[in-house]
Amino acid sequence: MNDLFSELDVAGRRLANRLVLPPMATEQAQEDGVPSDATPAHYATLAATGVALAVIEHSCVSPEGRSGPRQISLADDRSVSAYAAIVAAVHASGALCAGQISHAGSNRREGMPGRCLGPSAVVNPASHLTPEEMSLSDIHEAVRAFGAAADRVRRAGCDFVEIHAAHGYLLSQFLSPLTNLRADAYGGTPERRRRLLMEVFEEVHGVLHEDLGIMVRLGVADNPPGMQMYAGGLTVEEGVAAARALADAGVDILDLSGGLCGSRPPEVTGEAYYRPFAEAVAASVHAHTICTGGITQPQTAQSIIESGVSDLVGVGRALAADHDWVRKARQVLAH
Repeated sequence: MNDLFSELDVAGRRLANRLVLPPMATEQAQEDGVPSDATPAHYATLAATGVALAVIEHSCVSPEGRSGPRQISLADDRSVSAYAAIVAAVHASGALCAGQISHAGSNRREGMPGRCLGPSAVVNPASHLTPEEMSLSDIHEAVRAFGAAADRVRRAGCDFVEIHAAHGYLLSQFLSPLTNLRADAYGGTPERRRRLLMEVFEEVHGVLHEDLGIMVRLGVADNPPGMQMYAGGLTVEEGVAAARALADAGVDILDLSGGLCGSRPPEVTGEAYYRPFAEAVAASVHAHTICTGGITQPQTAQSIIESGVSDLVGVGRALAADHDWVRKARQVLAH
């Protein structure tokens, strides 16, 4: 039987256990998007806690895709050497490293420079901004930008790249019928709404040539399990269909989270609040998955692995608050 501290082989790499440090924004980048000198030490400390895989926070793939003024940018080569220093620090602390790449679309700070883009010119209920509808040329440029950013993640020495398709960012906006009202090949049906995501995946896969494992952080639904924040949003069934399409295309790990509702909806309570999403995906999709959502107790994490709900668990805020969490978990679960 698998447990929290059993090894897992994924994409030709061996994870020492089932614990993942999920991406958590520090907003420590310089104004030009280059990571600050303090960032490697921050990630070294978190990776040294004993997780098997650390995911570096979301980094924008293009200038207009930047969510805030202190977000890391992988839109050009300026950040590659500083990003490589983060990766080296994670590796030196004993963990594998993934780099998350993202385009904010209309889910960005108000007043950010450059065009505010989205699938349709409708209000984003997460950010309350109304974007400019992307042209086909804009869409093709976004696909290319994801591929170029993935190459920079590879050059920086990462083991995995993670495509961000959750939390109301651009790829999540295309998945949602609330923000995607297009009538062309990129909207109108669940299959067409996920077309951009699939094109980004294929672009990244083609650029990397299996040099890195590919992860996708997927917003399975716009509403948290058992709650109704956004009427008419992306459903669990549609999210599972997207997960299945990614699995069929060869994704290595699906990192399961929320859509427009974000990573930590203020209304949710309790632990593992996205576990129902992981259960829905596990019921019909054959792929390695990460279950996330406010996991704080080792017993909760262990139950997710032992039950087969997911292969990996993301422990973020609890681990950031207690750098001894992994050691304590070993002790608790040994009794």
